[in-house]
Amino acid sequence: MSTKKTKPEMTTELNDAATKMTGQVADQVASFAQKTVDQAQAAFEKVSEVAHGNVQLMDAAANAYKNRVTDIQLKSMEFVQLNINSGFAFARKFFSVRDPSEAVSLQQSYLKEQAEMLQRQAAELSELSVALAKESMKPVQESMTKSFANFSKVA
Repeated sequence: MSTKKTKPEMTTELNDAATKMTGQVADQVASFAQKTVDQAQAAFEKVSEVAHGNVQLMDAAANAYKNRVTDIQLKSMEFVQLNINSGFAFARKFFSVRDPSEAVSLQQSYLKEQAEMLQRQAAELSELSVALAKESMKPVQESMTKSFANFSKVA
């Protein structure tokens, strides 16, 4: 018996082998494509998570800023009201004075009181401004601290 195969048998075997190889390659390509899609989706989900976190971070910072700016505006309006009322009170006293020396003394006293009041008001506004800066940056600072802590765990 001869081990030589006839041409039709060889062709069939080659076709079967080629079909089998083609099927294996197709399976490998499909597997690779699926892994690529899975990796792309995982990367997108991470980016999306970071983006959502950043939106929440900016929202928290903006809310803190808005609240503190409102505090500063209200305090400024309070100071304006106090200063205007003080000016009206001074004007009433000043126009009721009959003696020039008393008018000078009244004016000096008023200016001294106003300077002290303005100094206190500036200090209060300064404190509110510092609180504005701290509270506006607090969400950012917390996020950075959290990010560095997570980075340290990975590294």
